[in-house]
Amino acid sequence: MTVGNRQIFTGRTFTVPPQRRARLVGVLLRYVEPDRALQVLDLGCGTGGNVVALAEALPHATITGVDLSAANIAVAAAAGRRGPHFARVTLVTGDYLAFAGGPFDVVVSETVLYAIPASEEAVFGKLARDVAPGGLLIYTMPTDALSNRALVVLRRLLRRLRGPATDAALLALARALHGRDYDEALLRERVPYMYVVPDRYDSRALHRRLRARWGFEILASGPIPRASPAQLRHRLVVARRVG
Repeated sequence: MTVGNRQIFTGRTFTVPPQRRARLVGVLLRYVEPDRALQVLDLGCGTGGNVVALAEALPHATITGVDLSAANIAVAAAAGRRGPHFARVTLVTGDYLAFAGGPFDVVVSETVLYAIPASEEAVFGKLARDVAPGGLLIYTMPTDALSNRALVVLRRLLRRLRGPATDAALLALARALHGRDYDEALLRERVPYMYVVPDRYDSRALHRRLRARWGFEILASGPIPRASPAQLRHRLVVARRVG
């Protein structure tokens, strides 16, 4: 297990780009009525962009965001206090596997499950306990593709060489590729992702195990366009807890 992932994320901030918030909310609204009083968990909520978007799209829902990084939660809380939905939002700093909440009608987790340094049983077994029967699990995860495996080899090498020089080189590359689209703060936030090595990938085999072992029926699954050639190819999956 890649325990180093925890070291990368702890104490840092990670902000979801706006276009990703819109995609997640759009997918969710295909499966739930927006006026329901849902209990929603954002697993790995970062600086709270998805939490705010979910609270706006689901005006009667209660939203909980949990994240390993206290820095993320502090930014999310500060932003939430300036908005009209804060009374319906709870933010928690901590390891999801030790989080005692739920059950939830919806759990969303964007680009997080692949980097939790724990067994598949620990991660998805807990999700099965936290998603109420009939509830939804919506996640994004890198696919088990040859191109991803090749990129991970590069990431492992970068991890071994990591230091100020590699950080600076990656930031310079990010500026060249995305300087017109993202501000400097967001570019700096993305640099550590180049050192993240997946603990798991999304695959058809995983989907079969989700159904057989944890009672999740796959409702939809599809690729997500990459924002950068340095980004792993991801798939967005919608699953319903049926047993």
